Amino acid sequence: MSNQAPKVIAHAPGSPGQFSELAAQVREATGAACVALIVVDAAGNGGYSIAGPLEAQLSIPHTLEEVALQLRSQLASSIQ
Repeated sequence: MSNQAPKVIAHAPGSPGQFSELAAQVREATGAACVALIVVDAAGNGGYSIAGPLEAQLSIPHTLEEVALQLRSQLASSIQ
């Protein structure tokens, strides 16, 4: 990964994103109410897609914030 700030590619709400089909496949395969798929390339740039009804998507921001907190903690203890 480079030292430059990573870029995240987002798509317009309601329009398909680069990974929308894959997110839908994961949702169907797992029976999940909603799937948030995050992809990061070797340069640290990312993209995402969310598959699921709006009602289920409403919990995604909170869930991602919780995941970020836990991941930061895990990574910090791994680096020491």
